[in-house]
Amino acid sequence: MPTKTPLLNRSDTLLGVCEGLGRDLGIQPNILRIAFGVGLMWNPVFVVATYLALGVAVYGARLLFPDYAASDAGALVATPVEPAHNDHIAAPDRLAA
Repeated sequence: MPTKTPLLNRSDTLLGVCEGLGRDLGIQPNILRIAFGVGLMWNPVFVVATYLALGVAVYGARLLFPDYAASDAGALVATPVEPAHNDHIAAPDRLAA
């Protein structure tokens, strides 16, 4: 299986903050991108400083916990659940007698 390129080394991301936080928090990265974009119009200095600080935090988290980041992709896979057997509950067709 080919290995994934780290977020910081990819050419299509800028520090990989939104994607990294999206993976860690379980939300869509596009929501974070929109929030940062709206924030840039409101207070650009604060948003850029926050983005850079979060970039350092995401990079540090990937260095400190590499196994967590690698196994995170399979953590959100849903497993099928067997339906509950409610034999003690009378079905509507059994009630009409």
